[in-house]
Amino acid sequence: MSPKWFFHRKCAASGCLIALFLVSGCSKPVPDAAQGESAAKPVAQSTPAKPAVETAQTDAAAAVVKILNAAHRNGAVIVGGECGASGMSDKYPMQPPVKLEPMNDAFQEISAKYQNIYWRESRETGVRVLDSGVKAKLLKVRLREFRIVEDREPDAALAALWRTPEVAGFLRKNHVRMPRKIGTPKKAISPPMIIEMKNAMVADILDRIAAGYRADPPKVWIYRECVDKKETLVDVQIR
Repeated sequence: MSPKWFFHRKCAASGCLIALFLVSGCSKPVPDAAQGESAAKPVAQSTPAKPAVETAQTDAAAAVVKILNAAHRNGAVIVGGECGASGMSDKYPMQPPVKLEPMNDAFQEISAKYQNIYWRESRETGVRVLDSGVKAKLLKVRLREFRIVEDREPDAALAALWRTPEVAGFLRKNHVRMPRKIGTPKKAISPPMIIEMKNAMVADILDRIAAGYRADPPKVWIYRECVDKKETLVDVQIR
């Protein structure tokens, strides 16, 4: 083999190696995913839930019920109303949007609009939303004893409360009238609600009645009153 032939062959081999190096250098880099690891994907950012709002026109008492329902809390609303020819109407309208949660912020929104409405909370009574201009003397009437075994809807329990001697006597003496007709619906609940209380005020009994209807969200009772000349109109509901 001549030295000249060997030199040409070596150069040809070196040329192939150079060409291979250039081709591999121009190819796209292999991503790390090809090395057996899955490519990392950006973590999806969760959108924070927007606070619930009431979009229809409502009133303060109805808004409080929805706020308490959203918070799964029990409680009561004690506010004034407007006496009119057709009975009692709402005194505190709330224009949409009305904040429903979080609870503290929602109540603050109502208090900012109507500064005579405030709220408090206790372990015994739950949440109380109160109108400072309402005397609500009926709620302070004390009963020597109250006992019911009831398997119907809340109006039936309320009717039994209003028939007690202490409450009936207070209504007559103070010229208090309840414009809303309370029926005795036949819809049954199970198990029946049993309440037995002694030396208790009407407000305490209403708390117990509302708690007796075990549901989620818990029941809330509403007390409204207005004064028309020498007569006081009172409406009590459990929702």
